Amino acid sequence: MATRIQTFRTLLPDLTTSLTQFQQSPSKFRILKTLTSTSSSSPNDPTPPKPSSSDSPKTLFILDSSFNPPSIAHKTLALSVLEKPYTAKSPSPHRLLLLFAVMNADKAPSPAAFEQRLAMMTVFARDLLDTVEDSTTDPEYIPVPIDIGVTKAPYYTDKSAAIEDEGTEWYPDRPKHVHLVGFDTLTRLFNAKYYQKFDPPFSALESYFGKRHRFRVTMRPDDEYGSVEDQESFVRKLAGGGMEGDGAKREWAGLVELVPPNPEAGVSSTKIRRAAKEGDWETVGSLCTPGVTEWVRRERLYEEDDRGAKMA
Repeated sequence: MATRIQTFRTLLPDLTTSLTQFQQSPSKFRILKTLTSTSSSSPNDPTPPKPSSSDSPKTLFILDSSFNPPSIAHKTLALSVLEKPYTAKSPSPHRLLLLFAVMNADKAPSPAAFEQRLAMMTVFARDLLDTVEDSTTDPEYIPVPIDIGVTKAPYYTDKSAAIEDEGTEWYPDRPKHVHLVGFDTLTRLFNAKYYQKFDPPFSALESYFGKRHRFRVTMRPDDEYGSVEDQESFVRKLAGGGMEGDGAKREWAGLVELVPPNPEAGVSSTKIRRAAKEGDWETVGSLCTPGVTEWVRRERLYEEDDRGAKMA
């Protein structure tokens, strides 16, 4: 592990340069790094490999997060779509995009630094591929290329548009997008305050759902978002026309897949950062993949967060 982490540390200058170039460019989306199987790629490859015509993805799974830090929640969401029974339901080839927004609709930037998050995303991708490749029991997972991408678009509709418009060198066949999210994200997606320039507000979502892009939503019952039944009723309301007055279409409900709750999909990033601050590496190790845990420890991330406050 120490050797691997040292290898990944050499990525930081390149990631910093690539991020700066992206932020200074007019681009809204870019792939900075791609990891594939251990036998065919290195994290130090200078440029992301482009897919050949035979492996150009038809389905793009998108895990969009602040990755502050990547956790077993992210791992759980990703592995759930890499199980062979699930991938059989969508056109192949498949590909996974770990997407980080350098602009966020609700959060101001805060530590860890953006280049550190990109480094952790790369370490996490390697850990995820290790799990996929080491899987020997059912359900088995399919190995897929994992892209590390950045965007300046704050909203899901804009992010998908940016990927379609500026990602053709990586995704030339314009794959269907499947965003992996929690229920809290679904409620923000259908929050009219984000679409004040549109009349009716949810007409803004036509550009996403009209292209048959989908959301895979892991339910998270709690005091704020209610029980499983409450969360299921949210989608039933959409299907029954209860949001048509704001421009939502009934058929969109068929593009929202609800997934039963999984405790590992609800891990608190605040808890991880607080544990790192306190030097509680047992807790960090139980909530993060091995590589990410070691990276946070060696880079001494989150030491400055003496409040344990939630950061972007």
